[in-house]
Amino acid sequence: MKKRVLSAAVGIPLILLLAWLGGYYWAVLVWLVALLSLFEFYRGAKVAGNRPLWPVGLLVMVWALTLNAGPLGGGTPGALVLILSILLLVILYPRYHIIDLAITWFGALYIGILMGYTWMLSALPKSFGVIVFALLLTWASDTGAYFVGKFWGKNKLAPQLSPNKTWEGFFGGFMATILVALAGCWIIPGYSFCQYAGIGIAAGLAAPFGDLFASGVKRGFNIKDFGRLIPGHGGILDRIDSFMCVAPLVYMLMVRWGG
Repeated sequence: MKKRVLSAAVGIPLILLLAWLGGYYWAVLVWLVALLSLFEFYRGAKVAGNRPLWPVGLLVMVWALTLNAGPLGGGTPGALVLILSILLLVILYPRYHIIDLAITWFGALYIGILMGYTWMLSALPKSFGVIVFALLLTWASDTGAYFVGKFWGKNKLAPQLSPNKTWEGFFGGFMATILVALAGCWIIPGYSFCQYAGIGIAAGLAAPFGDLFASGVKRGFNIKDFGRLIPGHGGILDRIDSFMCVAPLVYMLMVRWGG
């Protein structure tokens, strides 16, 4: 617990500072986190005996990150990367198989597309408030689920994916997320009660889904954590799996409601 608190005490102010500075500062953070997450994902894949193609994965992730935010986004670059992937597979066969290419693309798209929305949060009006709001929603879900599950959890939520998660913890995190969302009127004012409640419900479902999805991937790779970079928390990807699913929802709802 001490390591978790210390990591949070160092990491949270840094994240908030870069979010407040915005622009290139936030972009550098997002791209660095995406790159480290891809490294962790592919390292986990190698533990499971797979051989992800790093050059292809990097190209795919760059394309996915810029789908909505930059000149590299769009169908043509994606088609070129796909063609390159197939050519590499043909050249390197039988050392590399189709499953290696599939895992390469899956990891890059999973991280690239979702982190791309995280990047785009900084392009919204009131971007600092929106980023803080998305972070608070995620932390509320994680914290509520942890404490309610720890003290009252009895019924397993998904024992095959994450044995420690319970339905009680899920509902605790869900309610905590809605409460934080309703407090959003002080963070990003200008929306209706129903809109704040709606984003709380969406985030309250998305955050545990992101966590369980990552747990399923780790089960498939037969690893406990994606990494050990953050003391007490595991790897980068272990820490952001929920946020990666919350950020796109926050972005899309803000855009729909006039940001």
